[in-house]
Parts: sequence; C-alpha cells; structure tokens
Amino acid sequence: MPKDPQDVDKSLVRYALYARKSNVAEDKQEKSVEHQIEECMEKVIVPQGLKIVEIFEENFSAKESGTRDEFKRMIEDIKAGRIDGVISWHPDRLARNMKDAGEIIDMIDKGRILDLQFATFTFENNPAGKMLLGITFVVAKQYSEHVSESVLRGNKKHLDEGTAIGKFKHGYRWDAQFRYQPDEVYFTVVQKMFRMALDGKSQKQIREWVNLQEYKVQKKRGTNPVEHSWTKDNVSDLLKDPHYAGVHLLGRNVSDLTEIYDFMPMITVEEFLKINKIKNLKSSKIISISRPKTGDIRANLLRGVVKCGHCGDSLTSMIIDKKDKQTKEIMESRYYYKCENDECELFGKSARAKYVIDIARAFFQQYLFVTKDNYNEYVKNAKLAIELRSKTMKREIGRVNAQIIHSKASYEDSKQVILESPKLAEHYNLDKQLKAIKRLEKDYEDLLLKRREYKSSITTYEKYLKLLQSAPVILNKMHDMEAMDALLRIFFSNFTITAKGKSFRQGSETTFNLKEPWLGFLKDGKFVSGAG
Repeated sequence: MPKDPQDVDKSLVRYALYARKSNVAEDKQEKSVEHQIEECMEKVIVPQGLKIVEIFEENFSAKESGTRDEFKRMIEDIKAGRIDGVISWHPDRLARNMKDAGEIIDMIDKGRILDLQFATFTFENNPAGKMLLGITFVVAKQYSEHVSESVLRGNKKHLDEGTAIGKFKHGYRWDAQFRYQPDEVYFTVVQKMFRMALDGKSQKQIREWVNLQEYKVQKKRGTNPVEHSWTKDNVSDLLKDPHYAGVHLLGRNVSDLTEIYDFMPMITVEEFLKINKIKNLKSSKIISISRPKTGDIRANLLRGVVKCGHCGDSLTSMIIDKKDKQTKEIMESRYYYKCENDECELFGKSARAKYVIDIARAFFQQYLFVTKDNYNEYVKNAKLAIELRSKTMKREIGRVNAQIIHSKASYEDSKQVILESPKLAEHYNLDKQLKAIKRLEKDYEDLLLKRREYKSSITTYEKYLKLLQSAPVILNKMHDMEAMDALLRIFFSNFTITAKGKSFRQGSETTFNLKEPWLGFLKDGKFVSGAG
C-alpha cells in the first residue's frame, strides 16, 4: 500500500464488480443487474483498463446486514487478500445499512480496499472522500427506511379505509375512492354461486353454471371487460375468500368493511363459515384456508409423477391408516393415488400404490441394463458430474479457508487488544473464538476428504453389474418410502394408471415412461433380458 492512498497503481489492483438489484419496492426504479454491469464496463472498467477478478451478482435487498450471500462472499475474498478493489454502479448498491457501510469504510481505512470506483459516483480515498461516501450511505439507509415506512403506512391506510389495494374481486367494481361497490351486471351472478354452494351444489356444478352466463371481467379501471372462463381453482378461491362476507384482509390483519362504509356483502359471516366448515373468523383460521400445510409430507412416494390415464392430471398421493379401535394405534397403512379432477370420469376414485410398485418390479425382472457400452456411458456421465461437483467443492473449500484465515486474524487481534488493555478482556471470548476456528478447520478437512472420495467414486464394472442385478431384490425387500422413491425416480419419469371400468381396481393398466439413458438403452436393445 502506498503512503498516499491516492497513489495506487490501478493496473495492479484486483477488482471485484458488485451489482445488486432488490426485488422489493425500494429498488424498483434502479437499473437491472445487467445494465449496472454494462455501465460499469463502459464508464469505468474499459476506459481505465482495470483488471476484474470476479463479478458478484445479487438479487436481494441491502436493507438488513448479514443477509446477502454474494456480498458476504466478496467481503471474505477482500479479507483473504484475493480482491483489493471494488467497482459498483452506485454506493447504495453496496449497502443500505450502516453495518455493511461501516465495514466498507473500515476496510478502506485499513488498506484492504485500495480503490473504490462507481459508474455514477466519484470517490476519492481521502478524509473528505470517505466523509462524502459515509453521507451517501446514510442517505441510502434513510431512503430505504422511508420507503418501508411509506409502504406500512399506506397498507394501514388501505386497511382502515377498506380500499382495494389493487386486488380485483368478482362481482364488485371500484368507485372514485377505490372502495368496492356492487357491479350492476355481475353482482347477482357471483352471489348466486355462493347460494348454490349453500344449497349443497358441488364446485363442478357451480362452475358449469357460471360458464354459461357469458361472464366478463374488468380487472383494471379504464379497460374493456373481457370474457372469463371459470376454472375449478377460480371457484375454490372465490368460496374461500372472506371479502364476500365483508371481511377485509391485509396480511394477518382484519377489518369489517360494513363498519367502514356502506359495503354490501354477498353472504353473511355465518354463511361463509358454513360453506368453508370453520368455526370463527380469526385471521389465522381465514389465512389457513387458502394456504397449503407446511411440514413433512407423509405420502411422498412418487408424488406428482403418477398420472390418471383418463384426464392426464397428476393423481393425489394419500395414506389411509387402519387403527386399533381401543388403543388407536396404527395397525396398517395403505398408500393410494386419487384423481381429484372433478371433470374426470374417475373423479374421487383411488388406486393402490401396489399397481405402480408391481409394474416397476416387473420392469426390473425383464430388463437388466448391463453391457460394456452402457457401463462406458455411465463412466462418461459420472466423470462429467464429478468434474462439475469438484468445481463447486473447490469454491466451498476456498470459502471455508478464507473464513479460517479471517477468524485467526481476528483471534490474534483480540489477543493483542487484551495484552494492551487487560480491562477489556471480559468483552473478548477467546475460548469461543478458538472453538469456532477448530470447527472451521474440521469443516475444511471434511470437505477435502469428501472431494478426494468423490474423485474416486466411479464404481468398477463388476460393482455396476452387481448393483443393477440387485435392483429387483432390493425393491422387493425395501420398506423405506424415501429410499424406494429415490430408487424409482432414477429410472422412471412418470407412471400412468388407466382404469378398466369405472374404478381403479385390480386389472387397471399401469404404464410408465423411462428416463435417459435407460430409454436410449431400451431403444437400442442394449440390455440383457431376464434379469430375474
């Protein structure tokens, strides 16, 4: 580092180009990542002939510190000495919070960042330049907070006033204050859909009726109405929306539209509860109606890849438990696939998963994809996969190594501070820092070991033969759903169950489609028949 920070030889500086575009409102006026990179190239890099070591692209808000992976990776590379200059479109691309901004300025002070350049901002590495940079970061932070406050304030205003927030509702139009008023043409049409649901009509019957009414929608003011064809999801979403009972939702907040202005609901709250079979209108209950349940999914065998041979839709996976009447313990569980397309002739009918597993077992009994040509193709594909994986692991190894270097430097700095000012020892947990370093070193060694194992993971021809010969035996003995799912997905892209008659019973035809390279092997006759 030169005595005068402004005397840096830029031809020797290794620069990183950092471009960021947030997906939230605060950055909606900013240029895209691609445009930022282009302007940095045109205005900064090419004219000065600067050396770019790496480009970091990020699509994430900079409002909070510690949330941007690419930014953190760039900082680690700077601390590890692989990068000593940064180029960006504007300072607010680097930070909209004071922690990240302070870290940038601190690394300039310590000489870890030798040069900082922007396409739309001039920075000089002197006290006045750093002060101006700091002010720019503060302004960026203030702007970000102002936008957040404005959004929250605007949302609360919408909630309190019952206004539309841009959300179209069937059977209503917006007045000059963007409040919902009955649509003169279609209010009664949509209201009848709710009446039909209350009378016990199915969603299919409701959809068939409304699609005969020449229904049109005007989703934006000033646009012409367009014909609307109702789908089963449209009808389902309509019946689950508490707006039509006069309940206005914004996030988890609720307001009663009838108390705010002369809103005309299509149904009462009691009728809405009856249609949706819920007990109250607590926001958590309302929101849960339209949201899928989270957590582990039990019925996860070939989920989404078993299709109905009549309508082509994916069959829904489900497990039915048989419980002991006294102890309530599960005695037996059966796995089914069910058609839930109410337009299909097999709607509501279920097929046992046994049909799919049986056809898979028969496949393995008939075909054994073991030839020298197939093995050679496996080796070629495996080497390619290993090469790609090794590059990823190399990058991960470098990242962990950089963390070790940084952590050790911080540890030594902490020791020096304690030696110079023993009273500060209580603020520095050296044991915790050492443990963190040891964990990182263990992670580093584990990654090196995995990388070595991965490079030598291509199996021999004999093991390849044994593995595929064992596939039908393994499948017959397998009871673990996750393992069975993983095995079948290696070979099959999908299964189709076609009923004989009006139900999925024994005798239904099950077919499958193979994945590559197995499909190619089958077409070329590259298999041994009679693996069993």
